[in-house]
Amino acid sequence: MSLVNVLGLRQLFRTSNFRQASTIAFISLLIALVSIIFSNHLLELIMRSHVRDMILNDVRSQQLHGRLQRTQDVVSALKYREPFENRKERHAIVTDSQGLTLYGDAQLLPGLACQGICTSNWRHATLSGTDGNETEILGLLVPLADGGRYFSAYDLRPMLERTRIIPLMAGAGLLLILLLILLLSLPFSRRNLARINQIRDALARYASGDHSARAPCDRDGDEFDQLGGEINQSLQRLDRLMEEVKTVTSHIAHELRTPLTRLQGRLVSVCERLEGDSRTELLRAIQDSERIQSLFRAVMRIGEVETGRCAHHFELIRAQELLEDVREYYLPLAEDRACPMRVECADDYTLYGDRALLFQALANLLDNALKYSPTGSPIVLAAGSRGECQTLSIRDRGKGIPLELNAKAMERFSRLDTSGNVPGNGLGLTLTRAICDLHGGRLVLADNQPGLCATLELKPAPDRLEKRLP
Repeated sequence: MSLVNVLGLRQLFRTSNFRQASTIAFISLLIALVSIIFSNHLLELIMRSHVRDMILNDVRSQQLHGRLQRTQDVVSALKYREPFENRKERHAIVTDSQGLTLYGDAQLLPGLACQGICTSNWRHATLSGTDGNETEILGLLVPLADGGRYFSAYDLRPMLERTRIIPLMAGAGLLLILLLILLLSLPFSRRNLARINQIRDALARYASGDHSARAPCDRDGDEFDQLGGEINQSLQRLDRLMEEVKTVTSHIAHELRTPLTRLQGRLVSVCERLEGDSRTELLRAIQDSERIQSLFRAVMRIGEVETGRCAHHFELIRAQELLEDVREYYLPLAEDRACPMRVECADDYTLYGDRALLFQALANLLDNALKYSPTGSPIVLAAGSRGECQTLSIRDRGKGIPLELNAKAMERFSRLDTSGNVPGNGLGLTLTRAICDLHGGRLVLADNQPGLCATLELKPAPDRLEKRLP
């Protein structure tokens, strides 16, 4: 596991608050990079313009003092100024009418020669010195009255290097500011993430049956408090609707169950006084009324389990005893179909759940296994562990269920066998899944090659109960 996962930063980095801060920082960084490049180019232009102005001022100063008439006057002025000159990047070259260098570095002249027809006295060239370092010379060539030439120039490279550090320093400072913004956004993202997790936990507890769970909304009235308030109002409205459904369902149960029971009693009473075909038809009507009552009870039971209104008490259960009880309950039916049943479970293996509900879930699975298994095929009732889950499973050698139909098989009133030869109402797996959901687990249907392996995956017992096991 990486350090990011250990510290819980992966989820933190996915928060909208941190993503917005990162997006703003990234856009700001792009703008800063463009600004640095543009400012660097702008500073170069300003520096070149400034150098041109200095060169022109130097030439005007020489002209103002009348030194551009004679070559020797220019040389004398430059030598007089030389002790006071502290700019190493400044260059001055003076040649006579014969082209001989009277002052300055003669090695610079070949590189400053004009190629072709010269249209300007300005010279700009990059030259390599004897020490291997390059110099970028920008200067003005001034013809003198006596045929000599005066070249006033500056080396731009040192100046540009000094100015380039300005945008780099500004960019580094901006980068530090952006990093600081990201670091400051982490506590706010963590705070918002904690509040979102509180809302998620409240909804998860409500979905698991704790209908008293509510989202926190008692802070400063920000958007999270408003969201929590809306969620709480929805949960309260849902509670009222569920209570109304419960009341209506109770009334329906009372109003329908009693007439159906009376109707069945009257049919039985009349059937006892009849003979022949009339008695046969009446017996079929009695069977139909029994199926209606069974279907009604199953639907009511599913609703009770799904809403958590059924009586349930979670405790430690010995898995072998539970499986043996289910096996003994269906043993007569299994013997009629010559299907041997065996239990695979360790003697001391325990589960955590409601015994009656788990018995009902296993009974539904075993009932389906006996219905759809061929005569004489074995059926296995097993308990064990799978990862962090505890499991109860029923394995048969019947037709099984295709993988793509697993979800449909657990829907209400869904029957994959459309022949009508197998009795049932299509609610067994639905009720079993509801019981698994109430236990915080799930129902898994898998291929037994051949047949079906139906498994109840349940949560393990809390640590405080595990310590009490003998």
